[in-house]
Amino acid sequence: MYPLTGSRRSYDWGSTSSMSDFLGIEADGAPFAELWLGAHPTGPSTIHSPGGGELLDRAIATAPATHLGQRVHSAFGRLPYLLKLLAPARPLSLQVHPNPDMARAGYDDEQHRGVPLTDPGRTFRDQHHKPEMVYALTRFEGLVGFRAHTEAASLLGSLNGPLKPAYEALTSGPSADRLQAALQSLLGLSATDVGQVVATCREQADIVSDPAMRSAYKTVTELAGFYPGDVGAVISLLLNRVVLQAGQLVFLGAGVPHAYLSGFGLELMANSDNVLRLGLTAKHVDSDAMLEALDFTSSGFNLESVPNNAVTHVFTPPVPEFALSITHPGRAGDMSLTLPEDGPRILVCLDGTVRVSTRTEPLGQVLKRGESVYVPAADGPATVEGAGTVAQAFVP
Repeated sequence: MYPLTGSRRSYDWGSTSSMSDFLGIEADGAPFAELWLGAHPTGPSTIHSPGGGELLDRAIATAPATHLGQRVHSAFGRLPYLLKLLAPARPLSLQVHPNPDMARAGYDDEQHRGVPLTDPGRTFRDQHHKPEMVYALTRFEGLVGFRAHTEAASLLGSLNGPLKPAYEALTSGPSADRLQAALQSLLGLSATDVGQVVATCREQADIVSDPAMRSAYKTVTELAGFYPGDVGAVISLLLNRVVLQAGQLVFLGAGVPHAYLSGFGLELMANSDNVLRLGLTAKHVDSDAMLEALDFTSSGFNLESVPNNAVTHVFTPPVPEFALSITHPGRAGDMSLTLPEDGPRILVCLDGTVRVSTRTEPLGQVLKRGESVYVPAADGPATVEGAGTVAQAFVP
């Protein structure tokens, strides 16, 4: 069992205080957007032992059987998940992630064409898909999934003007093609068109009586304030605005459009960095790849919550790479609780203080809020006790 130091990401949309508050460190005034806990080659964490620090991806490559165990090593050959602490202070890019086949084909194509991995115009950074889920540690807001067609049509129809072609695409033609046709129409809007739509949304937000419509129009103006002229603000009319309270989780499969807006949470995903952007960004937008990746047959979203008074609750998404357990050992009194599963695990103390022990380290290690450990498969089951909350990422 190794204390873990994550890899910092200082993207400009990150909070200057949320992450440092959680980690119990002094803020340096710069954005601290993400802390990567895992073994992604572009941002591996460091594990610590009496012999010093070592990058986790190198440690796993040196002794895969010890770290991964036979089950995970045979299935994946690497640590298949990446856990992040996520602290957006303003909206992230509107994005979607590819399915496995598209990720492999796109990566191989760009490799064959000699596009450097560091090229800003590169679309696929690795060969893997990137399903993910977000567990809210505070109130957390985002855009998740397509709205129902009728709801989206109502929003577009009330605005008219530059949105008339998108409205007509959404309300005519083959039903299976309507949403894609409407999105393609929006992608063709000019910056002037976007400005006109934003102005109309601002007017409508003050006069419409329906709360859902008012919220949608306010979302457009809010996003336009951060990204003037960016069509992503208008595309938000096609998406659901979602609010997670602390303790709630949402899963995002391949093809689901989304953008995180604000809050603080845990993000658990397949070990990939493939992001296809639709808008709300100055980075590369590959419209063809993005349209191919989107699942236009899906709509809505599902929120899950930890049941009241649950000692341990496991969130198991419909993918093989990862699952998340949330454990409150204090709810079991003075008992020591065995955490679910074995294999390679990453534990993060979310609040309070807990002691984590394994058969190779029976005295255990004490974790305070914000501290984390990596537990290799060879350590066997982990137990936890104390008055706090611990999150565990693992391979189900």
